[in-house]
Amino acid sequence: MAEFSRLVVPKPPRSSNENQQQKESVYWRSFKSPTFLKSYAPITHVHFSPSSPHRYVVTSGTRLQIYSPKTNRVVKTISRFKETATSGEIRGDGKLCIAGDEGGLVQVFDINSRAILRTIRAHKQAVHTTKFSPGSGTQLLTTSSDTTVRLFDLSTSAPLRTFSSHTDYVRTASFVHSSPSLVFSGGYDSTVRLWDARVPDAEGSGCVWVGRHGKPIDQVLVGEQGTMAVSAGGPIVRVWDLLGASTSRSNAALDGGFDAEADAEVDDAGEVDTGTQYCLKALSNHQKAITSLCWAETENGEKRVLSGGLDGLVKVYDPQENWRVRHTMRYGGQVMSLAVSPNNSHLVAGLSDGSLSIRTRAGAGRKAGVPVEKVTPSFDAMLAGMGHGGIVYSGKQAGEGLKATYEGEVKVTKERRRKLTEWDRMLKNFRYGDALDSALRQDVTPATTFALLEELIRRDGLPIALANRTDLTLEPVLSFLVKHITHPRYSVLAVDVASVLVDIYTPTLGLSPLIDTLFTRLRRKIDDELDFQRELTQVQGALDMVFASSAPLRV
Repeated sequence: MAEFSRLVVPKPPRSSNENQQQKESVYWRSFKSPTFLKSYAPITHVHFSPSSPHRYVVTSGTRLQIYSPKTNRVVKTISRFKETATSGEIRGDGKLCIAGDEGGLVQVFDINSRAILRTIRAHKQAVHTTKFSPGSGTQLLTTSSDTTVRLFDLSTSAPLRTFSSHTDYVRTASFVHSSPSLVFSGGYDSTVRLWDARVPDAEGSGCVWVGRHGKPIDQVLVGEQGTMAVSAGGPIVRVWDLLGASTSRSNAALDGGFDAEADAEVDDAGEVDTGTQYCLKALSNHQKAITSLCWAETENGEKRVLSGGLDGLVKVYDPQENWRVRHTMRYGGQVMSLAVSPNNSHLVAGLSDGSLSIRTRAGAGRKAGVPVEKVTPSFDAMLAGMGHGGIVYSGKQAGEGLKATYEGEVKVTKERRRKLTEWDRMLKNFRYGDALDSALRQDVTPATTFALLEELIRRDGLPIALANRTDLTLEPVLSFLVKHITHPRYSVLAVDVASVLVDIYTPTLGLSPLIDTLFTRLRRKIDDELDFQRELTQVQGALDMVFASSAPLRV
């Protein structure tokens, strides 16, 4: 016997923006199978190595832990800090790691041996940022609660520059990748500053531009081209034009010793406005303070900016579409740190309760055009898999049943039969009137109700469903038609249903004031729609004449 076919509700057509939004959401939902690892302290920083295999370092408490992206397990642990560690990052070649602590200490480690290569004690208070310079990574960038931004030479640990124009804790800073002599920083004085290491100390502090964010700043992010930067302070994200700021004021600093504070303008409220005119966009999509920013890419190679906040949300922004929010991800706690792997295979978030959330995207690391080999697993492999949550291994090691890559795992699940809806059960039993009544409830969408009406027409069951009704059971049908008969998507079907009602209940008109009133409203609404369509036709004809008279004559 053939299986009963459930009612199919057609989906409305989507606009191009809705389709793009849907594709974006599908891509970010492909980061599945989250792994949660628990630490004894909040996860304050996560950073991926730019070089393959893209190991990532997690900063938590007094230690740094380096994870393998294939197994999501710790491969190295560095516990060389007496104070709480901060901002652990890996150099571009994947060989060195740098971190600071709340005591002002900065240390550089060899990842393989975990040996301390450099120790810097220049800061007097907590260090919040430690970074290697772009490229060869021969310089170090640090920020501290002592209100300074410092540059050091990696080979000698000698200080190169000290930028000290901030008036409060400097929480974050970043090199401008296209011009490593420029540094972009943000602090608790609610300002972002652009520094130029080429400016001599004798001619000023090196600050060539200042922008006012309005809130204490926790994170900054600089674009790869160096023309744009993002700052996050409080629940606000601001986008800055670095190209305009650096070209107009860096040259002035090199020529005449530009003083950022002296060049500041005073607005109507008496506050100093130093470069806020270079703010391209201000966004407020979080409910609480934003703690992390990072770059990511889509399948098409389009750049995205991710922000994580204390409200437990991660927002995905599209810089090409006026910084529209393309997707939102929810976490079970306050997001303290966030990072996406360079090959877009891992999305790692650190939470304030010490949880590390690792989401992986299957197939992200595979090369395009290379088919994935699938081998039927042996009986031993199936037994090994079933003992661990129903996972069956596939790939080259499937026959052995002991090993499998994280990309080759296949989950075996039992197919679940969907329960029939109320109207489906009634259609199955040929109770057409009851099926229509169940689809006329307020919690049912109009698309579902009209899909049921169309199914009744296909089964020649519409007259059966509408006949033999009292004024109380006929009222929901007429009210529904009065509401939707002029809707462009449903008007044709609604008119067909109204015609059947008129044929059935014309002899009973005058017996129920309620039904008479609803039929009168239905006719009046149809008459108003016909008058409106006639007016539209007249306007269309007039416009056609205007367009025809304005068209150039062809010789």
